Amino acid sequence: MENTVDFIIVGAGSAGSALAGELARRSDATILVIESGPAAERNPETLSADGFKYCFANDNVIRDRFSEKLTGLNGRSAYQGTGWTAGGSGAVNGMVYTPGDAKDFNSWPAGWQWQDVSPVFKRLEAALQPQAREATSFTQAAIDAGNLSGFAHKNGLMDGNLKGFIGHNAMNYQGDKRQSSYQVYLHQANLPHLELMTETLVHRVLIEDGKAVGVEVEQYGRRQRIYTNKEVILAAGALETPKLLMLSGVGPATVLDQFSIEPKLIQPAIGQNLHDHPNVCMFFRGKQKTDFGYPQLYAFDRVNALTALPAEQPDTCFAFFSAPITLHQSMLRMVPTIVLPKILYSQKAARTVVRSLVNLAFKIPPLRRFVDQIYGIVVILGKPESRGSLTLRSSDARDQAIINPAYYEHPDDLLTMINGVKRAQQIASQTQMQAWGNQPLSAGAKTTEFSALKQWIASATMTTFHFCGTCMMGDSDDAPVNPRLHLKGIDGLRIADASVIPEVPVSAINAPSMMIGLRAADFIIDEHGLQQTASTSEPSSTPQTASETA
Repeated sequence: MENTVDFIIVGAGSAGSALAGELARRSDATILVIESGPAAERNPETLSADGFKYCFANDNVIRDRFSEKLTGLNGRSAYQGTGWTAGGSGAVNGMVYTPGDAKDFNSWPAGWQWQDVSPVFKRLEAALQPQAREATSFTQAAIDAGNLSGFAHKNGLMDGNLKGFIGHNAMNYQGDKRQSSYQVYLHQANLPHLELMTETLVHRVLIEDGKAVGVEVEQYGRRQRIYTNKEVILAAGALETPKLLMLSGVGPATVLDQFSIEPKLIQPAIGQNLHDHPNVCMFFRGKQKTDFGYPQLYAFDRVNALTALPAEQPDTCFAFFSAPITLHQSMLRMVPTIVLPKILYSQKAARTVVRSLVNLAFKIPPLRRFVDQIYGIVVILGKPESRGSLTLRSSDARDQAIINPAYYEHPDDLLTMINGVKRAQQIASQTQMQAWGNQPLSAGAKTTEFSALKQWIASATMTTFHFCGTCMMGDSDDAPVNPRLHLKGIDGLRIADASVIPEVPVSAINAPSMMIGLRAADFIIDEHGLQQTASTSEPSSTPQTASETA
């Protein structure tokens, strides 16, 4: 590969792939995309619509992380893993495509309101062609139960109006293919000026005289420096981008001093404002086999009227979970995290033993018949008020950061979650769900008592993998990134991923992350006056040959 390129993009996840593909499609700039994980072709389930359930159990495409012990979880640590492959978390998630509620963007800076970002979402939808899945007997029963509980029925859920609606949400798939931003913008595109380096660790951004000039990387044990003529863009995600900035000398003075990192810019806000969507799942047993196979049914509502959100803004998301399709693979990932101490979890042999026992259990016919009848209602805290932080654990880029998502540290969050659980109980109690079967299995489905629900929530909460906010954009002094995604104080360095989100939307953040990537491409093309190429059509749905260094 060339030692100098026009643009270096760190991260080939949801935002980075959309940014890279759009920039390459609309200009003749030379672009290098660096991904720490493997090529997608090495794990073809990342390209398949049905592969999502297998991805979660595959150590080759998930980067394990754990939070610190959390007060809101009664001293328990929470799993914080993310996608680790070309395509990032967008290559391993459930393919849910929801832009969010229009009111979510009122808290974003000027130029990022719903009227500003809605056209960009439309561009995404033209490229990805997300669609809702067909109703099944179960999902129709759940919709009817939602109607009796006060929800109106609407499919797609892409119009920015979410409060009080239940329906089959849009999903980014076509036939048997996952339509991730990597699949559409990079894998299926013919981009002769773009190169993708996989299995490549970025140790630091090279900063000289207040300007980003390149990156120092390691691939297969060999270190090298790669330089840029124009910009370095970090799109490594909300748990990696701030870590990389600190390793490069940009961050709080105390952190840089602790690890003897040469300061390039003292910025206390790097790593702050971390937040996520915590969730709990209430399990029920039906009278027959659960007949849906994807995260295809969602609902949104406002359950806590006492918070400062506008009256019509939803604060909670409800997702329906199919145990026959995903419980086995989910347990292959999560049971080892629960039963193994961290020091043992890091040993592949220990994880293999536990997973062998899980696989053995799922071969028992009575258990398999039991699981076939299980479904869940996942209650997701959509607008958390708690804010956590992320900081360095060491000066080694291989080490995960110290992560504190601060679940439920703000008291309103626990009240909202308890109200959300009661709302889900209401849906489950309706006539249609009684007819399907609604035997409660989870402790949280059996009580409405505050202290019992509080205890259950602390024991049952897990991440929804929607980490954001750690390099917040805005005009205020506490926002390290400006609204055009430049890192303030360093020239030639831009941030384009979920870390810039100032306040998380109520829904999944894969679509907003891709939108951020496309807007970054727009800003770069405009600011650098890049030559527009002849092809300005939307990305092709036909596979092409891409240049890749693995």
